[in-house]
Amino acid sequence: MRYRRPPREILVSAGSTRDGIPVLFRPLWPEDVLAWRAMIEDCSPETIWLRFECQSRERLLSEADLFCTVDPICEVALVAELLEGEPGRLVAEARLCTIPGGDAAEFSVLVADPWQGKGLGGVLTNRCLDLAQWWGIRRLLTELMPENVRMIALLQSRGFRFLRDPLGRIVLGERVAI
Repeated sequence: MRYRRPPREILVSAGSTRDGIPVLFRPLWPEDVLAWRAMIEDCSPETIWLRFECQSRERLLSEADLFCTVDPICEVALVAELLEGEPGRLVAEARLCTIPGGDAAEFSVLVADPWQGKGLGGVLTNRCLDLAQWWGIRRLLTELMPENVRMIALLQSRGFRFLRDPLGRIVLGERVAI
């Protein structure tokens, strides 16, 4: 299924963190590889584990080109970019990747450690929810580590329901459009 291009205001807009630092919310571009790598460098091993279920920062850094090459037909990655202090620095990202069949998408979000608790994850989540609605996606799915309690709480506040997998190693989340 090919998705129609959403309005610019869903994809690009200025905003700020809770403490007033100006940021630009926009799509991730292939030329963002160095900035994406720097964002990963700002993440603790715990944050990398909670988002990627991976313990190798080096593997992520070596695959940065893949993460920054987004197929606009079936996925979107939105980032928060600093506008002041360190302009161009990426500090957070969220992704929607559609699942074949067209009515569902996987969702994920990452906020670099120095920027956690500043509202960026919530703003990017809201943008992805708007985009999913625009695209007509009826189900959003996510997989989280059970210890990622802040993200679970954020997504529960936006209508996600969670169940532990039978082995208890991950939490499966789903949000169904009404």
